[in-house]
Amino acid sequence: MIFAYIDDEPIVPLEIQTRNGEWIEFHAYIDSGAGFSVFHADHAEVLGLNMTKGRKIFFTVGDGAQIPAYIHKVPVKFAGERFMAEIAFSASLGVGTNLLGLKSFFDRFSFCFQHFLKKVEIKKG
Repeated sequence: MIFAYIDDEPIVPLEIQTRNGEWIEFHAYIDSGAGFSVFHADHAEVLGLNMTKGRKIFFTVGDGAQIPAYIHKVPVKFAGERFMAEIAFSASLGVGTNLLGLKSFFDRFSFCFQHFLKKVEIKKG
């Protein structure tokens, strides 16, 4: 599948299922340097998750600081596939967008960036 960038950045849509079965679309920046996908804390609330009930981990960010995050396994729809993904949620994510990281995504799909065209091709691995 080929996705056009959103706002001239490698940001793509994905859907996550709420606790009551509803699918909600979110956007995330494709970040091959992120070990996990990290979403903003308010998205956990929208999904009906108690954020702090997830497995607590710490991420080291660009300035060397560590931020807490909580990993949850959630049903997702991405690039034409439906699967369970591990996504971390954090109240301390210091960027304006969610991050799509290695775990659950780069180990399932290949990503071919066509940056000059502002597109990314995503194939099931």
